[in-house]
Amino acid sequence: MSKYFHIMTGLRGCYMPDNAYVIRVDTRRELKAAIEDEARLCRDSGFVGCSKSAVASLAAAAWREAHKRNPSIYPHVAPYGSRDNRHSAIHVSTATRAEYLEFESA
Repeated sequence: MSKYFHIMTGLRGCYMPDNAYVIRVDTRRELKAAIEDEARLCRDSGFVGCSKSAVASLAAAAWREAHKRNPSIYPHVAPYGSRDNRHSAIHVSTATRAEYLEFESA
């Protein structure tokens, strides 16, 4: 059964992310691959954080949340940034099929 997720990157605690989209995945492996693509962009930009283990933990937490009877709308987060300040993050939260279809039609 397909699950839907919001994936956003940007400053932590801000209302408007730098990048946001909704995806449909059938497996946790597909979700992890999508998050890893975002993490690779962060690491290639010179930021620290978003290691492979952090990505795996983020994917597992989001996948578990999506399988709950009443999933939370709040995102799970993998922070990244400079060595002293992890000011940005990859945010992953559950989405609905309607949100996915709306995103695809836009």
